[in-house]
Amino acid sequence: MLHIVIPVYNEEPNIDGLLEGVRARLDPLGLRYRIVMVDDGSTDRTAEKCRQASRADAPIVVAEHGTNRGPGAAFLTGFLAVLKDADPLDIVITMEGDRTSDEGILTRLLHRIWAEGDDLVLASCYLYGGGIKGTDLHRVGLSHIANGLIKKTLGLSGLATLSSFYRAYQVSALQAMRARWGDQFIKSHGFECMVEILYRAAQLKLRVSEIPMVLDGSRRAGKSKMRIVKTSLAYLRLIAMARTGRL
Repeated sequence: MLHIVIPVYNEEPNIDGLLEGVRARLDPLGLRYRIVMVDDGSTDRTAEKCRQASRADAPIVVAEHGTNRGPGAAFLTGFLAVLKDADPLDIVITMEGDRTSDEGILTRLLHRIWAEGDDLVLASCYLYGGGIKGTDLHRVGLSHIANGLIKKTLGLSGLATLSSFYRAYQVSALQAMRARWGDQFIKSHGFECMVEILYRAAQLKLRVSEIPMVLDGSRRAGKSKMRIVKTSLAYLRLIAMARTGRL
């Protein structure tokens, strides 16, 4: 079975297009799948629209935080919801809630796990064939700097991208993280949580690969939720925690 985990925060204008894109790719495959939407304290109709879009053959489960707790808490909530009843051979896809994830590569992500045996697959805008469109240059620059610093300090130099939300996980990989670090296997609150997960994957010696993706910010209705200064400081805290053994 396939589980789609999507954190959402005030994404009412993007919900319809997001779900239509996912379903257009998955329905023809005949797979059993469910969508877990983690509403991280939205003040608009995000949760309501998600519930209205649920289908009997592809249900949408909505988990609500009530107050905004950040992407790290949202992903942890979504993963724990999946792990309640998932089979180790199931797959979890995580995506952006703002439609910037390219649904067209969903089948390639699945293939890497089902056919090639990878534990974790990243959608990378930095691989050959990938790219970034419709995004401010200073955000792209921050991403490059953060990637370079983190790769060197955390031993993740073999990967092109570190912070992408768009990924595929073998459920057994998430179960392994939970078995080693407990229910709070994601400690980070912000966007740096994606790097934390990769750091844990490296410690467990999981098989990680990447496929190219074009990140298109023009598909998003509204602005990015990432705050540059806050995210930069969070990356530095994460590095300090990892270097001192507190992660």
